[in-house]
Amino acid sequence: MEPCPICKDSSEIKSDFHTDSSTVGCFRCGTYRITRRALLNLRGEELSPREGANISGYLRENQGSQIKSDNFSMLRNQRTPSFHERADKLLLAFEKRTSFIGEFLRWDKSWIALGWCIDDKELLEILKYLAIVERIDSDIFKDFGICKILPDGWKHLEDIKQINIDSQQGFVAMWFDDAMKKIYDDIIAPAIEDAGYKPHKVDLREHNDRIDDEIIAQIRRSRFVLADFTGQRGGVYYEAGFAKGLGLEVIWTCRNDELDKLHFDVRQYNCILWERDKLEEFKMKITYRIESVLGRGLYSK
Repeated sequence: MEPCPICKDSSEIKSDFHTDSSTVGCFRCGTYRITRRALLNLRGEELSPREGANISGYLRENQGSQIKSDNFSMLRNQRTPSFHERADKLLLAFEKRTSFIGEFLRWDKSWIALGWCIDDKELLEILKYLAIVERIDSDIFKDFGICKILPDGWKHLEDIKQINIDSQQGFVAMWFDDAMKKIYDDIIAPAIEDAGYKPHKVDLREHNDRIDDEIIAQIRRSRFVLADFTGQRGGVYYEAGFAKGLGLEVIWTCRNDELDKLHFDVRQYNCILWERDKLEEFKMKITYRIESVLGRGLYSK
């Protein structure tokens, strides 16, 4: 066992000399990959406790992600979720791990990352809050090792999954590149409008190093996020993950020649693949996917 490069907890690290990277299996962060250059960056720059907690939280939500030198700064500078956002993230994680109503879950170190916490003391504060508002079993005060979701917790989960049900906005996360501008203008934006929603894309500048408040606010206002992973931009992965954490629907798309570059955590979803010479087909697929998942919106130009 070796210390995890991010949280310093116990982990197994397996090097792959063919890809010049390592696979890390950490009790807290889960499974992720890290390139040798990013590992050198980590050793050269000490992470603050909050930076480490944020990266650990992101990795636990996006299992199979890869830390590279070109997304390390973005991960390090990502916005810290609020207290109540972290409480919701933890409750959503408990739901995924619950196989039947009334099941007790036993504590493990992954809970620290699931709540984007620095340590178990911070985690305990979130668990206490969830118990006080009766979303998890109050026996958490008697036994830190177990908890279960209570009826008010299930009700809250239903409520947060209906986030922005009246919104007519679709947020687009994609590569800010001149070659992609035409794809957005001629295909993605009209396809979203054809489904009855208003497309919104924050452009004008790159957001490689920091996901700012403007992006977070617009995602929060949206009914769904369309994430196109062409170009493999770290910001797109973050924005899609943030939307999933909020309970928003994500429409996954990528140019077909980059399918093998998609991170493992994205490949599990039904991704719409597109080709340069079949753009009208791509446009129709976007419209049909939005309507099938969310129903037709009410927006019109």
